[in-house]
Amino acid sequence: MKFVNATVDKNGFVRSKKGNLKKVIANTRKNVVEHRDSVEADKLKKRTIITVYHGTTNDSLVPDYNYNNKNNDYGKGLYTTPDIELAKQWAYSGYTGGGVGYTYEYEIDLDGLNVLDFTKLDSMHWLAELVYNREIDVRAEREIYEDNRKRLLDKYKIDTSMYDIIIGYRADDSYFVYAKDFVSGLIYRDTLDRALRLGELDLQVFIRSQMAFNRLIEVDGPVKVDPRYRNKYISRDRAAREEYKRDRVNQTPRLKQRIDDFLD
Repeated sequence: MKFVNATVDKNGFVRSKKGNLKKVIANTRKNVVEHRDSVEADKLKKRTIITVYHGTTNDSLVPDYNYNNKNNDYGKGLYTTPDIELAKQWAYSGYTGGGVGYTYEYEIDLDGLNVLDFTKLDSMHWLAELVYNREIDVRAEREIYEDNRKRLLDKYKIDTSMYDIIIGYRADDSYFVYAKDFVSGLIYRDTLDRALRLGELDLQVFIRSQMAFNRLIEVDGPVKVDPRYRNKYISRDRAAREEYKRDRVNQTPRLKQRIDDFLD
């Protein structure tokens, strides 16, 4: 968190920039990455018909309302992206076991659909959605995690049942460990935000309702993806894991906020 009239010293204490500090004023302006993603989401929502892509190992995909594993970012539904290059990486996200990845291109008419845009909300709302839908392997911090998870959901979980489409970030498995450790109280908010904002996760468009699926029109697919995208995904995954190890050891937050600071 940044402030208009204050700064945070190396020990995590808030200090006045000038004179007496009667009230701390938060700087709510978005950083460059947040602004970029918010603008991209706005561009999507302004269009009547949008084009999205899905990467998979399935060469005969027929998506339906209950498609995909519910243990995913936003639950059951179809996960797509407006970025074809990202979809090609997703096609090899499971490394495909030596198989082939494919992409599908779809169009969907947004007119009359309810769209939830997580780029406009505090990332705590997005984090609550992730931990609600995903099963997490937590060992030593199980009791702490479960208690914090319950409080996080009570305060920040949004009822998504009324929405047809969700626009938000994609929590690659390698980056989701940041979310788990933040909820467990092991890392600071700055470390979490840096990973999720600067991890090049990019936006995904989640098709979640029956009405939205009825609007989904297949334009092209299956299209074979060059196997070199497997290496691109593996490199990205490896870089994420290495970055996580460095961040855990070298945390230098501007403000030492752990999850308890957001749950009171």
